Amino acid sequence: MKTKIQKSGIWGLKGVNRPKVHVRKQRGSKTVTCSFSSSSNGNGSMAESFNENDSDYVNSSVVEAVEVKSGPDGFIIKMRDGKHLKCAHNNPQGSHLPDYAPHPAIVLKMEDGTGLLLPIIVLETPSVLLLAAMRNVQIARPTMYNVVKEMIDKMGYKVKLVRVTKRIHEAYFARLYLTKVDDESDCVSFDLRPSDAINIAVRCKVPIQVNKFLAHNDGMKVVESAKLALQSSPDGLTYKELDRPSGQPCVETKEFNLVRNMLIAAVEERYRDAGLSVER
Repeated sequence: MKTKIQKSGIWGLKGVNRPKVHVRKQRGSKTVTCSFSSSSNGNGSMAESFNENDSDYVNSSVVEAVEVKSGPDGFIIKMRDGKHLKCAHNNPQGSHLPDYAPHPAIVLKMEDGTGLLLPIIVLETPSVLLLAAMRNVQIARPTMYNVVKEMIDKMGYKVKLVRVTKRIHEAYFARLYLTKVDDESDCVSFDLRPSDAINIAVRCKVPIQVNKFLAHNDGMKVVESAKLALQSSPDGLTYKELDRPSGQPCVETKEFNLVRNMLIAAVEERYRDAGLSVER
Protein backbone atom coordinates (compact mmCIF):
# COMPACT_ATOMS: atom_id res chain seq x y z
CA MET A 1 0.00 0.00 0.00
CA LYS A 2 1.44 3.36 -1.00
CA THR A 3 0.36 6.71 0.24
CA LYS A 4 1.54 10.27 -0.09
CA ILE A 5 1.97 12.16 3.17
CA GLN A 6 2.26 15.91 3.14
CA LYS A 7 4.98 17.49 5.26
CA SER A 8 3.61 18.25 8.69
CA GLY A 9 5.15 19.03 12.06
CA ILE A 10 2.50 17.04 13.92
CA TRP A 11 3.48 13.80 12.20
CA GLY A 12 7.18 14.36 12.79
CA LEU A 13 7.85 13.60 9.13
CA LYS A 14 9.43 16.80 7.92
CA GLY A 15 11.20 16.09 4.66
CA VAL A 16 9.54 12.72 4.06
CA ASN A 17 7.93 12.24 0.64
CA ARG A 18 5.98 9.26 -0.63
CA PRO A 19 6.50 6.88 2.28
CA LYS A 20 5.51 3.24 1.85
CA VAL A 21 3.63 1.13 4.35
CA HIS A 22 4.12 -2.61 4.02
CA VAL A 23 1.94 -5.26 5.62
CA ARG A 24 3.37 -8.76 5.32
CA LYS A 25 1.15 -11.70 6.19
CA GLN A 26 2.78 -15.07 6.74
CA ARG A 27 1.02 -18.12 5.32
CA GLY A 28 -0.53 -20.38 7.89
CA SER A 29 -0.03 -17.82 10.63
CA LYS A 30 -1.94 -14.87 12.02
CA THR A 31 1.29 -13.02 12.77
CA VAL A 32 1.50 -9.73 10.93
CA THR A 33 4.71 -7.75 10.55
CA CYS A 34 4.32 -4.08 9.71
CA SER A 35 7.00 -1.75 8.49
CA PHE A 36 7.12 1.93 7.70
CA SER A 37 9.82 3.21 5.40
CA SER A 38 10.61 6.29 3.39
CA SER A 39 13.36 7.69 1.25
CA SER A 40 14.60 9.99 4.00
CA ASN A 41 13.62 11.22 7.43
CA GLY A 42 14.77 14.74 6.75
CA ASN A 43 18.41 14.45 7.77
CA GLY A 44 19.60 12.03 5.10
CA SER A 45 19.18 8.82 7.08
CA MET A 46 16.68 6.10 6.34
CA ALA A 47 13.53 5.89 8.43
CA GLU A 48 13.39 2.80 10.61
CA SER A 49 11.11 -0.21 10.26
CA PHE A 50 9.35 -1.65 13.28
CA ASN A 51 8.74 -5.17 14.50
CA GLU A 52 8.75 -4.64 18.25
CA ASN A 53 8.04 -7.24 20.85
CA ASP A 54 5.34 -6.27 23.34
CA SER A 55 7.63 -7.37 26.16
CA ASP A 56 9.98 -4.49 25.29
CA TYR A 57 7.38 -1.96 26.45
CA VAL A 58 5.66 -1.05 29.69
CA ASN A 59 2.26 0.57 30.11
CA SER A 60 2.18 4.07 31.55
CA SER A 61 -0.28 6.73 32.63
CA VAL A 62 -0.20 10.52 32.43
CA VAL A 63 0.20 12.43 35.69
CA GLU A 64 -1.01 16.00 36.05
CA ALA A 65 2.34 17.75 36.00
CA VAL A 66 2.69 21.45 35.17
CA GLU A 67 6.42 21.89 34.70
CA VAL A 68 9.87 20.52 35.47
CA LYS A 69 13.14 22.18 36.36
CA SER A 70 16.68 21.19 37.22
CA GLY A 71 18.92 23.17 39.54
CA PRO A 72 21.05 23.10 42.68
CA ASP A 73 18.16 21.51 44.60
CA GLY A 74 17.96 18.66 42.10
CA PHE A 75 15.30 17.70 39.59
CA ILE A 76 11.88 19.03 40.57
CA ILE A 77 8.48 18.16 39.08
CA LYS A 78 5.74 20.67 39.86
CA MET A 79 2.28 19.07 39.96
CA ARG A 80 -1.04 20.73 39.22
CA ASP A 81 -2.19 20.30 42.83
CA GLY A 82 0.80 22.25 44.13
CA LYS A 83 3.08 19.36 45.05
CA HIS A 84 6.78 19.63 44.31
CA LEU A 85 8.32 16.22 43.66
CA LYS A 86 12.06 16.05 44.14
CA CYS A 87 13.40 13.25 41.96
CA ALA A 88 16.61 11.34 41.36
CA HIS A 89 17.82 9.24 38.45
CA ASN A 90 16.71 5.62 38.61
CA ASN A 91 19.94 4.64 36.87
CA PRO A 92 22.96 5.62 39.01
CA GLN A 93 25.05 5.77 35.84
CA GLY A 94 22.57 8.18 34.27
CA SER A 95 24.08 11.36 32.91
CA HIS A 96 23.98 14.43 35.13
CA LEU A 97 21.17 16.76 34.11
CA PRO A 98 22.24 20.31 33.27
CA ASP A 99 20.57 23.12 35.19
CA TYR A 100 17.67 24.70 33.32
CA ALA A 101 14.73 26.98 34.07
CA PRO A 102 11.18 25.63 34.53
CA HIS A 103 9.70 24.17 31.34
CA PRO A 104 6.23 22.80 30.57
CA ALA A 105 6.32 19.01 30.59
CA ILE A 106 4.31 15.84 30.15
CA VAL A 107 5.16 13.24 32.79
CA LEU A 108 4.42 9.54 32.35
CA LYS A 109 4.24 7.13 35.29
CA MET A 110 5.26 3.53 34.67
CA GLU A 111 2.53 1.04 35.63
CA ASP A 112 4.84 -1.94 36.25
CA GLY A 113 5.06 -1.45 39.99
CA THR A 114 8.25 0.62 39.90
CA GLY A 115 6.45 3.97 39.95
CA LEU A 116 9.18 5.46 37.77
CA LEU A 117 8.41 8.82 36.16
CA LEU A 118 9.49 9.81 32.66
CA PRO A 119 9.37 13.61 32.21
CA ILE A 120 9.19 14.87 28.62
CA ILE A 121 9.73 18.60 28.04
CA VAL A 122 7.13 19.98 25.61
CA LEU A 123 5.72 23.28 24.35
CA GLU A 124 3.05 25.18 26.28
CA THR A 125 0.13 24.49 23.93
CA PRO A 126 0.30 20.65 23.96
CA SER A 127 0.73 20.73 27.74
CA VAL A 128 -2.33 22.93 28.25
CA LEU A 129 -4.46 20.95 25.79
CA LEU A 130 -3.50 17.69 27.49
CA LEU A 131 -4.55 19.00 30.92
CA ALA A 132 -7.81 20.21 29.37
CA ALA A 133 -8.48 16.77 27.85
CA MET A 134 -7.67 14.97 31.11
CA ARG A 135 -10.12 17.17 33.02
CA ASN A 136 -12.78 17.08 30.28
CA VAL A 137 -12.65 20.82 29.68
CA GLN A 138 -14.87 21.59 26.70
CA ILE A 139 -13.22 23.76 24.04
CA ALA A 140 -15.39 25.85 21.74
CA ARG A 141 -13.82 24.74 18.47
CA PRO A 142 -12.00 21.51 17.55
CA THR A 143 -8.29 21.33 18.27
CA MET A 144 -5.84 19.79 15.82
CA TYR A 145 -6.01 16.59 17.87
CA ASN A 146 -9.77 16.39 17.42
CA VAL A 147 -9.29 16.92 13.69
CA VAL A 148 -6.68 14.14 13.48
CA LYS A 149 -8.96 11.78 15.41
CA GLU A 150 -11.85 12.51 13.03
CA MET A 151 -9.61 12.02 9.98
CA ILE A 152 -8.54 8.61 11.29
CA ASP A 153 -12.20 7.65 11.81
CA LYS A 154 -13.16 8.82 8.31
CA MET A 155 -10.40 6.69 6.77
CA GLY A 156 -11.79 3.58 8.45
CA TYR A 157 -8.98 3.22 10.98
CA LYS A 158 -8.84 3.38 14.75
CA VAL A 159 -6.02 4.24 17.13
CA LYS A 160 -4.60 1.10 18.74
CA LEU A 161 -1.87 2.48 20.98
CA VAL A 162 0.97 4.96 21.33
CA ARG A 163 4.58 4.12 22.13
CA VAL A 164 7.46 6.31 23.27
CA THR A 165 10.17 4.45 21.40
CA LYS A 166 13.56 6.13 21.75
CA ARG A 167 15.60 9.20 22.58
CA ILE A 168 18.18 10.82 20.33
CA HIS A 169 20.24 13.39 22.22
CA GLU A 170 17.58 15.33 24.17
CA ALA A 171 14.62 14.56 21.88
CA TYR A 172 12.16 11.72 22.49
CA PHE A 173 10.37 9.96 19.65
CA ALA A 174 6.94 8.32 19.62
CA ARG A 175 4.85 6.24 17.24
CA LEU A 176 1.10 6.20 16.70
CA TYR A 177 -0.30 2.78 15.75
CA LEU A 178 -3.50 2.47 13.72
CA THR A 179 -5.50 -0.60 12.69
CA LYS A 180 -8.39 -1.04 10.27
CA VAL A 181 -11.75 -1.04 12.01
CA ASP A 182 -12.81 -4.29 10.31
CA ASP A 183 -9.35 -5.91 10.10
CA GLU A 184 -6.90 -5.42 12.96
CA SER A 185 -4.21 -7.29 11.03
CA ASP A 186 -4.06 -4.29 8.68
CA CYS A 187 -1.89 -1.90 10.67
CA VAL A 188 0.12 1.23 9.99
CA SER A 189 2.18 3.52 12.21
CA PHE A 190 3.39 7.10 12.12
CA ASP A 191 6.29 8.93 13.70
CA LEU A 192 5.02 11.72 15.97
CA ARG A 193 6.27 14.04 18.63
CA PRO A 194 5.47 12.51 22.04
CA SER A 195 3.38 15.55 23.00
CA ASP A 196 1.12 15.04 19.98
CA ALA A 197 0.99 11.24 20.28
CA ILE A 198 0.07 11.39 23.98
CA ASN A 199 -2.62 14.03 23.37
CA ILE A 200 -4.19 11.77 20.74
CA ALA A 201 -3.92 8.70 23.00
CA VAL A 202 -5.71 10.45 25.87
CA ARG A 203 -8.54 11.56 23.59
CA CYS A 204 -8.87 8.09 22.05
CA LYS A 205 -8.48 6.35 25.44
CA VAL A 206 -5.79 3.93 24.25
CA PRO A 207 -2.67 2.62 26.03
CA ILE A 208 0.50 4.71 26.23
CA GLN A 209 3.59 2.50 26.37
CA VAL A 210 7.23 3.34 27.02
CA ASN A 211 10.30 1.43 25.91
CA LYS A 212 11.62 -0.40 28.98
CA PHE A 213 15.19 0.65 28.25
CA LEU A 214 14.11 4.31 28.28
CA ALA A 215 12.06 3.84 31.43
CA HIS A 216 15.02 2.29 33.26
CA ASN A 217 17.73 4.63 32.02
CA ASP A 218 15.85 7.94 31.83
CA GLY A 219 13.23 7.29 34.50
CA MET A 220 13.09 9.30 37.71
CA LYS A 221 12.16 8.09 41.17
CA VAL A 222 10.57 10.38 43.73
CA VAL A 223 12.79 10.95 46.75
CA GLU A 224 10.80 13.74 48.41
CA SER A 225 7.35 15.26 48.10
CA ALA A 226 7.07 18.84 49.41
CA LYS A 227 3.38 19.63 49.66
CA LEU A 228 2.49 19.81 53.35
CA ALA A 229 4.81 21.33 55.94
CA LEU A 230 5.09 18.99 58.93
CA GLN A 231 5.90 20.42 62.33
CA SER A 232 6.88 18.46 65.44
CA SER A 233 5.72 19.59 68.87
CA PRO A 234 7.69 19.17 72.10
CA ASP A 235 5.48 16.23 73.10
CA GLY A 236 6.55 14.31 70.00
CA LEU A 237 3.26 14.69 68.13
CA THR A 238 3.31 15.81 64.52
CA TYR A 239 0.92 18.47 63.27
CA LYS A 240 0.08 19.34 59.70
CA GLU A 241 -0.04 22.95 58.64
CA LEU A 242 -3.67 24.05 59.03
CA ASP A 243 -5.69 25.20 56.03
CA ARG A 244 -6.33 28.72 57.26
CA PRO A 245 -5.29 32.26 56.30
CA SER A 246 -1.85 33.17 57.58
CA GLY A 247 -1.68 36.73 56.30
CA GLN A 248 1.30 35.79 54.14
CA PRO A 249 1.47 35.36 50.34
CA CYS A 250 0.35 31.86 49.40
CA VAL A 251 2.50 30.17 46.74
CA GLU A 252 -0.10 27.42 46.16
CA THR A 253 -2.81 30.01 45.47
CA LYS A 254 -0.61 31.77 42.92
CA GLU A 255 0.12 28.47 41.18
CA PHE A 256 -3.56 27.50 41.18
CA ASN A 257 -4.51 30.85 39.65
CA LEU A 258 -1.84 30.46 36.96
CA VAL A 259 -3.12 27.00 36.00
CA ARG A 260 -6.73 28.22 36.07
CA ASN A 261 -5.93 31.19 33.82
CA MET A 262 -3.97 28.89 31.52
CA LEU A 263 -6.93 26.51 31.14
CA ILE A 264 -9.42 29.33 30.64
CA ALA A 265 -7.21 30.83 27.92
CA ALA A 266 -6.94 27.41 26.26
CA VAL A 267 -10.72 26.93 26.33
CA GLU A 268 -11.16 30.32 24.67
CA GLU A 269 -8.35 29.49 22.23
CA ARG A 270 -6.18 32.35 23.48
CA TYR A 271 -3.06 30.22 23.31
CA ARG A 272 -0.67 33.18 23.43
CA ASP A 273 -2.27 34.31 26.69
CA ALA A 274 -1.98 30.76 28.03
CA GLY A 275 1.73 30.83 27.31
CA LEU A 276 2.10 34.22 28.98
CA SER A 277 0.39 32.84 32.10
CA VAL A 278 3.13 30.23 32.38
CA GLU A 279 5.90 32.81 32.03
CA ARG A 280 4.59 35.07 34.79
